Amino acid sequence: MERRSFLSGAAASAVAGLAAKEAVFPGQAHAQATSEQVLVTSVWSRHVQWVRTEEQTYSDPYGTGVAIGEALRAGGYAAVNLTVRDGGHVRPAQVSTHLPLMLNGIRSTGTICDHIGVNVTPPADPANTAWIASQFVHEILSVASAHGIKKYRFSGVSFPANTFGQQMTSYLDGLRLNLRRLAAINAQYGKLCGVAHTHGNNVGTTVEPYAYAMQGIDPNLIGINLAIGHVATAAPGTAWQIAMRRWMPHIKCVCPEDVAATINATTGALSVGRTKPGGATGNGGGVINWATFYSLLRIGGYSGAAENQLEYTIVGGTGTNVSLNNGAFANSSQFTSGQLTPEIMIAEFKQNSDFIRSRALLGGWAASQII
Repeated sequence: MERRSFLSGAAASAVAGLAAKEAVFPGQAHAQATSEQVLVTSVWSRHVQWVRTEEQTYSDPYGTGVAIGEALRAGGYAAVNLTVRDGGHVRPAQVSTHLPLMLNGIRSTGTICDHIGVNVTPPADPANTAWIASQFVHEILSVASAHGIKKYRFSGVSFPANTFGQQMTSYLDGLRLNLRRLAAINAQYGKLCGVAHTHGNNVGTTVEPYAYAMQGIDPNLIGINLAIGHVATAAPGTAWQIAMRRWMPHIKCVCPEDVAATINATTGALSVGRTKPGGATGNGGGVINWATFYSLLRIGGYSGAAENQLEYTIVGGTGTNVSLNNGAFANSSQFTSGQLTPEIMIAEFKQNSDFIRSRALLGGWAASQII
């Protein structure tokens, strides 16, 4: 049931009493910092596929899990968001047998794994329910919930070309119905939380469209995965700060990615893209004020993962540029050529995880709150 943003008196009291059973419009939440808040350093497991070859990954899920956990501990991370999708660490068709074994392997090293990433994509056609079966939704989520997974990242649809105004609103209204279906499945499997990724190809690049589509849905069942590098690229300046404050109750996972702006000397055009965290000096210098970012999370009551996605380019071991924005197994050309090596990746992990900690401290988080 949907509710209006502004309720008062007895109506507000009634909503508070029903909050455990009914979905509440996010504007009614009053987030605030608490002593129980934690910030968990994490990484997207696409960047850890190099620990094993493709054949080893799918033939020995437990051993692969151990290798993932060991690599991340060496790189300073406490947790990993494990890909459960074709081409990732666990294929959906093998989720019932491979996911439990890989989780056991990861956790045996002391690394946390209570998040997974899936290619579930709820459509905007309100009459379409075929996606639930074709995308293995029940198969994946039932196994995940039974083995300690609390959140999962899912994909988003994009607006059709040349749609405007009411057409776009109707599109989001249709998406909401399928998000409700997904929320019901999440509730069925022990209150899993699905977080929609803010990506340049999705309706939720700048948060607002996703938040509109999520009205009336419990944010503990369907929330937002705030990839700040994507959001700030689409809305640089301070617009992302307003979005964070306005929709903080819906933000259930964040991906801190540093971005930098450049001006074309000939045309004067502005471009914004991923950059190595901290730049050359380690002090930042991109378009995101990291002290403000982490301060908003802290004051807003956020508690959860800060998940790195390494989407920038470095000079590799062979002296040539190489993008880290890929899922390369140990037998890929990037690693067999020496362009990338385990040592290079561990060093990049360490710089990223250290950057999360140092910027969070500037944002007022206590060292004891950062895992």
